[in-house]
Amino acid sequence: MKVLYDHQIFFEHSFGGINRYFNELKLLKKEGVEVESIDPELLRRTPLHLLLKSNYKLFSRGKRFLRRKLGLEEINEFAKLPKEVSSIFSESKFDIFHPTYYNPYFLNFTNKPFVLTVHDMIHEIYKEYFPLIDSTSRDKLLLCKKASQIVTVSQKTKEDLLDIFKLPADNIHTVPLASSFADVVPSRPKNAEQLTNYILFVGNRNNYKNFYYATTALAEILKGDRQLTILCTGVPFKKQELQFFEDLGIRNQMRHIYLKDDGELAWVYQNAELFIFPSLYEGFGFPLLEAFASECPVISSNGGSLPEVGGDAALYFDPKKIRQIQDAAATVLYDTDVRNKLIAKGTERYKQFSWEKFRAETRKIYELV
Repeated sequence: MKVLYDHQIFFEHSFGGINRYFNELKLLKKEGVEVESIDPELLRRTPLHLLLKSNYKLFSRGKRFLRRKLGLEEINEFAKLPKEVSSIFSESKFDIFHPTYYNPYFLNFTNKPFVLTVHDMIHEIYKEYFPLIDSTSRDKLLLCKKASQIVTVSQKTKEDLLDIFKLPADNIHTVPLASSFADVVPSRPKNAEQLTNYILFVGNRNNYKNFYYATTALAEILKGDRQLTILCTGVPFKKQELQFFEDLGIRNQMRHIYLKDDGELAWVYQNAELFIFPSLYEGFGFPLLEAFASECPVISSNGGSLPEVGGDAALYFDPKKIRQIQDAAATVLYDTDVRNKLIAKGTERYKQFSWEKFRAETRKIYELV
């Protein structure tokens, strides 16, 4: 059996949860499965991509905005593949194709059966957060209807997929993700001077991540405990964010840190008073497992799959209930017994997720195909 993985997610991002997903799947080659991957660098040399890239600096609202300005809304960067890539499809020296995202370009190049992974249904549940020209949902539905088998990363994602797309359930399988974060050696960031007594928030702060609402809820606790701070990773604070913190009266208690690798991320988890995950919806939620692996107590939204992943190892809140967010945070911050119990439960919960099991279950799906 030979499986071909394409370039899509690696073309768009150097790292991330979906990248990690496919990097783990590619380790099936150590277990007797032939694996081939399309090199994203081959696509980055295409004329269209070079045109887009050369004009990025002229605009400030991202690739979709740029495409619209250039009149390229309907152009698919993958519609004309380089010879090195198209020959991989035409020679058909693979049994199963597994695209790394939802662009349906490959339907023009191969008739081989394919497996599709649906990571979440955020584009469908929170349409208001995405531009009208975003084709992700349309492309996802098209591929779901044509896929030989579909994989979801949580039972909640499967339920949402069935509910929204009205697909038959027979060929949809749930295969939970995992984490290797317990193997990461923590290293203190160089810019972590006087970094103590903080609530940790990681990653993107926009839209459905619900950061600003959660910060509004936590502001009352911070103003009652001036030694407490909120530490954010991800992109640095913008001017508008700093003004938002100023208006809440907590600007001096908001900190940002640049982390260069997982070792530094592990350090900030391990030294946090708690980790907060206030997202409105997640298809899985890697940060929960990262916190569990780091013995960091967790308070989390009950949105999407988060209770499914966290089990009894977190305190949950409705992401749009200020009092619930405050009560969860205060309980973990100031009740040592609850804090210690959550840490112990998190350690046990982490052990229930295995990349080996993930690969074995996915291999069974390939064998069905």
